[in-house]
Amino acid sequence: MATGTAVRHLTSQGAHRAPDGRAFTSDLSAQDFFRLLAAGAVPVAFVLGTSVYHIAHQGMVQAMRQAGQNQEMLQFTQGVYEARELALLRMQVEAASAQSSGIVGVDVTVNNHVWGEHATEFLATGTAIRRLADEHKLPETSPKPTFTLGLDF
Repeated sequence: MATGTAVRHLTSQGAHRAPDGRAFTSDLSAQDFFRLLAAGAVPVAFVLGTSVYHIAHQGMVQAMRQAGQNQEMLQFTQGVYEARELALLRMQVEAASAQSSGIVGVDVTVNNHVWGEHATEFLATGTAIRRLADEHKLPETSPKPTFTLGLDF
């Protein structure tokens, strides 16, 4: 199931399209989209990276040596770090192939329950963006104060 809102910019000459001329995809809220435009950037594509990583079991001898000790289990820590980095790298590669200059709104989720106790899944999602020239920036929306506060002594 796909849900969303179609948006058409009436005055822009292609600035609000992906570099290949097609419509962009994004998971930004309306407020985030407006702030992105106000900052002089536009969405290019919804990007994601995923990683399912098996973390090796601890051997019986190693488990017996660590019994009753409170210490970090390095293979689990390293496995989680590698899985996360792999998911983020895959998302960055997708953004680079979309000719973007960055990613905003990144969300990283981890699930351990799907494939058993020794596997972890990372999913990284975000919106790839590209910077526009200054003439495409939106005008300021907050009015500037027209008075000054002065005190007379």
